[in-house]
Amino acid sequence: MRFISYYAALLIGILGLASCDASTSLCGTDLSGTTSVSGDGCQSLMCVGQTLDCNRNADDGCEVNAGSDLNNCGSCGYKCPLPSVGEATCIDGQCGVTTCGARYKDCNGNSTDSCETDTFRDASNCGGCGTVCSAGANAVGVCVQGKCQLSCQGLYLDCNGDASDGCETNGASDLGNCGNCGNVCTKVGATTPACSAGSCTSTMCTGSFRTCKAGPVDGCETDTAVNASNCGTCGKVCGAVANGTPGCAASNCGIGSCNANFDNCDGNVTNGCETNITTSIAHCSGCGKACPNYANASAKCAASVCSLGTCNSGFANCDMADANGCEINTNTDVKNCGVCGKTCAATELCVAGVCSSNCRVVAGIRWCFNPNKCGEACNAVCASLGLPFTIDDATWFAAQDTMAECQALSTAFGLGGAVSMGSYTYACMEDAGSSPLNGLAGPLFCSSYNLCPANHRTNMDGLGSVCGSGGRRSICPCQ
Repeated sequence: MRFISYYAALLIGILGLASCDASTSLCGTDLSGTTSVSGDGCQSLMCVGQTLDCNRNADDGCEVNAGSDLNNCGSCGYKCPLPSVGEATCIDGQCGVTTCGARYKDCNGNSTDSCETDTFRDASNCGGCGTVCSAGANAVGVCVQGKCQLSCQGLYLDCNGDASDGCETNGASDLGNCGNCGNVCTKVGATTPACSAGSCTSTMCTGSFRTCKAGPVDGCETDTAVNASNCGTCGKVCGAVANGTPGCAASNCGIGSCNANFDNCDGNVTNGCETNITTSIAHCSGCGKACPNYANASAKCAASVCSLGTCNSGFANCDMADANGCEINTNTDVKNCGVCGKTCAATELCVAGVCSSNCRVVAGIRWCFNPNKCGEACNAVCASLGLPFTIDDATWFAAQDTMAECQALSTAFGLGGAVSMGSYTYACMEDAGSSPLNGLAGPLFCSSYNLCPANHRTNMDGLGSVCGSGGRRSICPCQ
């Protein structure tokens, strides 16, 4: 037996696979060609290839591949140094550097600084160039191992795992997530649980009173029903109010008070004290106090007092009394033509705010001609003067179809002499074919043909002719 043990030991020593202590007669071997392993009592292993037994533990054999392990490159414990750019490599047991690998990238396109960007940590190039980690509510975007994450600010927490609403939970005061997600402040005995500054506490507070200051519970000093800095719960600060100060009522944020000269007239908390009651026509001096409607004018509110504002076009407040508004039509009033106090001559009318001698009222009808142009039908004449032209044909015809009526019209325009009455197609009424540049020339032509008004609306004798060379002027009922 001693002879057999000797030769067995001799064989193992020659193979160089393992050596044993005196208490063990034979070590086990793995003849697969990769690693030699020992049985109980073996002191060391002989590893093959580039494998090493760095932890000196025969149970896991030659556990390290020194040909590629960055922390044991070529030999146990030799760690490849981290280069300033690029990534360290271990190839065939030799340390080296590779550029622009899975982690480091050349994101600025500048070859002089090589792979300058760590895409595992750069929030502007996370996981790849140009991938920006977005911020969220109460959070900033950060890059961890090449993936975007949210970094919550202060005591805010992302408890629902949804990046779209950021860090939605205020860990400073949330009973279900106090300081950390899922940390529920539970009731102890008859006390009321509370979360203050991210720590669970117990209070004996009743109703809406809470201990909101940092530190131990010592007095339930804050009424969260009315405290604008702790409205409804500790730490809930009511936002700013336009033209006013924030307030808290029944644990809800609202308007505490409005600044001088402002009020909340629409009842909407979100836009604050939106109304300037010193200038608002609808709320002059107070909500709901509307200024009156003034005739032919707008109202104004100045220094919280209502008064007459701007007159409508063509109207004026000539008596300076607010009560009846802008009572004068300066387009037609011969005593206030264009402006208050401008009186037209006895023979003139006020037409579009200008005293005019080219219009006369005869038998209740206003007759006018265009002093600046000849050869116009009546629709063009009235339009050029800014006057209406709505008279019906029968009324028009009846006002000039007799010699007496025609003569009265001729006299009113100062033509004098005889008139001409006939079955004229267009001449109801026209002057003679030698019209001066700014006036009329006799005789005056009137028509006994009842279709004349319908024709004369859009046509006339010498339509388009210029004054002084056969051109006539139409005299038309502009009303």
